[in-house]
Amino acid sequence: MQAQTSLGLGAILIAACASAGALGQSAPQSVPRALTTAVAVHGLASEQAARKLPVRLRAVVTYYDPYIDTRHGALFVSDASGGVFISVPLRPILPIHAGDLVSIKGATGPGDYAPIVTASEVRKIGPSHLPVRPPRATLTQMQTGVTDGQWVEIEGRVRSAHLEVNNVFLEVATDGGSFTATSLREDRVDYESLVDSLVLIHGDVAPQFNQRHQMVGVHVFFPSLRQIYVIEPALRDPFAVPAVPVSQLFRFSPESSLLRRVHVRGEVTLDWPGRMLCIADGKDGICIQTSQSSALPIGTFVDVAGFPVIQQFKPTLEDATFRAAGGAGQSQEPVALAGGEALSDGLDGKLIRIDAELIGKDLAIDEPTLLLRSGRFLFAAILPVEESAAAVRWKEGSRVRLTGICSVEVDPLSTNLGEGAVRAGSMRLLLRNSSDLLVLRTPSWWTPQHALTAFAGVGALFLASFAWIAILRHRVAQQTMALRNSETRLRHLSEHDALTGLPNRILLSDRLSTALLRADRFGGCIGLLMVDVDGFKKVNDALGHEAGDKLLCELARRFSSSVRATDTVARVGGDEFVVLLPDLRIPVEAETISAKILAAVSIPVQLSDTAITNSVSIGISIYPDNGTDVESLLRTADAAMYSVKARGKCGFQVFGAKPAGAARTQVPSCRQVQAIEMGR
Repeated sequence: MQAQTSLGLGAILIAACASAGALGQSAPQSVPRALTTAVAVHGLASEQAARKLPVRLRAVVTYYDPYIDTRHGALFVSDASGGVFISVPLRPILPIHAGDLVSIKGATGPGDYAPIVTASEVRKIGPSHLPVRPPRATLTQMQTGVTDGQWVEIEGRVRSAHLEVNNVFLEVATDGGSFTATSLREDRVDYESLVDSLVLIHGDVAPQFNQRHQMVGVHVFFPSLRQIYVIEPALRDPFAVPAVPVSQLFRFSPESSLLRRVHVRGEVTLDWPGRMLCIADGKDGICIQTSQSSALPIGTFVDVAGFPVIQQFKPTLEDATFRAAGGAGQSQEPVALAGGEALSDGLDGKLIRIDAELIGKDLAIDEPTLLLRSGRFLFAAILPVEESAAAVRWKEGSRVRLTGICSVEVDPLSTNLGEGAVRAGSMRLLLRNSSDLLVLRTPSWWTPQHALTAFAGVGALFLASFAWIAILRHRVAQQTMALRNSETRLRHLSEHDALTGLPNRILLSDRLSTALLRADRFGGCIGLLMVDVDGFKKVNDALGHEAGDKLLCELARRFSSSVRATDTVARVGGDEFVVLLPDLRIPVEAETISAKILAAVSIPVQLSDTAITNSVSIGISIYPDNGTDVESLLRTADAAMYSVKARGKCGFQVFGAKPAGAARTQVPSCRQVQAIEMGR
């Protein structure tokens, strides 16, 4: 077999190399090398698996099921490196079985949880055998995903067997919780005989997943019963062992083993077929979840076998079966009590009778529920689903007498904060049928409250007519004010920069046009400064965009404080600003303001632990010397600004003027390159 495997793998590699050589002669691009082991596929990242890399595997089938998934057939294979899941078409059903040696041709895929192989060809080579001595796994390990797709051995006790047309599902309890073991259903096999057996299962681990491809649980696929090894067989008759008193469940015993099924006996006090069975053995009662739909008369003695668990701080049985024990007990007399007494721990699970007032009901849910009040005590009564129609005729406000099983619900907060003893928090009353509720008194409609309501309604009609007019007038005033405020906000947002709050290009253009008209009429002078922050990209790259935004806001504040109240500072780009200087007395005032801006900017800005020393390049355009309209003034100011940058940045330049020296274009405090001092 090893020789055949080596020969097959060699042939695949030779074929892959020959194919790659042929492709290399016809096309210049490289061809991905085929993955040839299960671990190579399963070890890919999801993004890599989604690239549909070629796969050529030679492996042993560990599980094949064409029925379990409506999207595709489920195939698990294993080679010397490990296991992986193979997606195959639903039809035709492949002529392969667990233990067969197969060759697989396909491509990788991301899968529902981990990388898989989408097979285009599965060919049977011959018989082989399943992996021997699989590693022992625990439920905790499987839930981490480290054993996903792998052939493992796990120990547990079978709790239940659920049969479908093509599959069987075993619920298996183990340390840390339970999982489902799934297999193809075999003819003439008594799966129920496995219930309560301690077994070893050999199978493939698979995830339960949600729509975000996250693992939320695990299950195990095993090929047949030959992969289940019974360590401790179940009793042939679970009712043959002595019955345990209800009061002894979860009592301390050095020899107790709660994973095993136990047998209890008692008198039926409540039967909701297919859902719940409550019994009492003398003074103690217990309610048991069961799917068995056999109906039992109240008072019948029954034997119940199930697995003991703790739910909501109370012992109960799960996956339980029952049978009539013969005979009938004495009809139990309910314990009559007032509401507050129902919170006594000793009444839990017992038949009680209580008078109360019906104050509400919800019949639309799975458990039709009545809300009642007895004195100052509120509690709920639960009806069987089939009795919900009878509850429609019961009127709220009625005085009623209820008989049912008391289910005390524990207050988890006070219990957990105490010394360990449970603290009752509320009560539910489980009704056996609609006859458990007797109406003692129905409410009269014409009550003082209803009479007052009627008179109040008439008065309200008169008041409403006057109030409605006032409300409408108030709403009109509110809507008018809201529209005005909205219009103001929209106008401000459309004319100002969202980051710095400065005017934007739209508002700048409007103010510049107004200034030009005024200057043309009165023969005035206008200055336009184009300001660009030097080395701003370095700040973004070194400290991030958040720091860059804070720097821009601080520079905007310094620009505004360096100009006159009648001037406009606008942000027109990422790190570009424009300053409008209307009504200049002489053009040289623009240069004075530019020098003030340079001096203000040169003061370091502290951002968190970083001190930043800044500089700007300023281009100056003068009306009417350098332009007579908006476009020409902006263009000449921009050209002057780029002249400053070409000479080394950190300065100002009037368009068309020849630099008279460093004193004209730069201030002594400027630095040619923006310095970023980290850690200050």
